[in-house]
Amino acid sequence: MINGFLGNLQIGDNYPTRIIGIVNLSETSFFKGSIASSQNELQISIEKMIEDGASGIDIGAQSTRPIQIYGGKGRLNENQELEIIKEAVKASLDVLSSYDKIVLSVDTTRISVAEHSLKAGVKVINDISGFKKEKEIAKCIAEFDASVVLMAAKSEPGDVYEINDILHELRTSLSIGVRAGIEKQNMLVDPGIGSWEARDFKHDYSIIKNLKEFRKLESPIYVGISRKTSIGKILNDAPPEERLFGSLGATIIAIVNGAHVIRTHDVRPTFEAVKVAETILNY
Repeated sequence: MINGFLGNLQIGDNYPTRIIGIVNLSETSFFKGSIASSQNELQISIEKMIEDGASGIDIGAQSTRPIQIYGGKGRLNENQELEIIKEAVKASLDVLSSYDKIVLSVDTTRISVAEHSLKAGVKVINDISGFKKEKEIAKCIAEFDASVVLMAAKSEPGDVYEINDILHELRTSLSIGVRAGIEKQNMLVDPGIGSWEARDFKHDYSIIKNLKEFRKLESPIYVGISRKTSIGKILNDAPPEERLFGSLGATIIAIVNGAHVIRTHDVRPTFEAVKVAETILNY
């Protein structure tokens, strides 16, 4: 039985699939519908996602869209990312103070950004490098008794593609976390779906189809499928704006194959699709 915590939210085999809504703070994010250009837009987006069924919100200032597809414009240095996150965390926590057990996560690979966020009251860090960019970030998370989402990476986000290699790198990330003092139940694994610079989009299909393999890690499984390039490729190269229904199809396969947490731009459609799938699976 696999169970754990995402902040103060219980997740795993004994609980419903949790939906995490994405709010991007970068104007260069690949899906324009997810961008909040002001603190007011950010707060409105968060409130809407909670009303639509989100159990948590994930905010990030650094665009990680594939450079080989969209170009490298918009990458932020450390100070730029930190300044954006400072304002966004404050605005987000102001909204979440009115709700019970809605978690906020900050998507970053930088210890300075993570430390500020945790000091401000954030309970989850989403590290797409799996501790491989700045290993000291693990000690910071441990000090605050926070949770972390670890995406598979060897040295850069998304630079592993085969199932066995992904499993190996996630085991390494989990070991770094344990040695730093993070409770095993506070670490989630993310196989890293997406067209990262070093990866072919077809690897996504293998990951989703073989998601049950990641149960070997005995940690809750976190996936971000929403509007990714691999979805568009199936749909005649549909742009991100036209990938919702395809994303829902892939999400249901992920649920059947063991996903515990779904990160999405589209909370209500995802919440309803997952609810129907779970009802049938548990009937």
